[in-house]
Amino acid sequence: GTVYDEPMENVKKGLEYLSKSYKLVIYTCKANPKRPLINDKGGVELIYDWLVQYELDSYIDSIVYYKPNAKYYIDDKAITFTSWNKIMEEI
Repeated sequence: GTVYDEPMENVKKGLEYLSKSYKLVIYTCKANPKRPLINDKGGVELIYDWLVQYELDSYIDSIVYYKPNAKYYIDDKAITFTSWNKIMEEI
């Protein structure tokens, strides 16, 4: 779908801080080239337009559909894996 939420508080500050030491990559299913176009735009273009609108694009290196190699992943739906028992308790 579309990218419609406003940025969260302190996003610019956080991205600026992280981008000084790390290459920031947005990993999202919205970037899947097989997803339908929205207003003749693919997911990468929609996300990039949103980043530009809120002046955040300069902090992001790329937007990808595949899971990139990374030192860290920041994810709003992540569960940290420590053991299968902990996963089953969490879910």
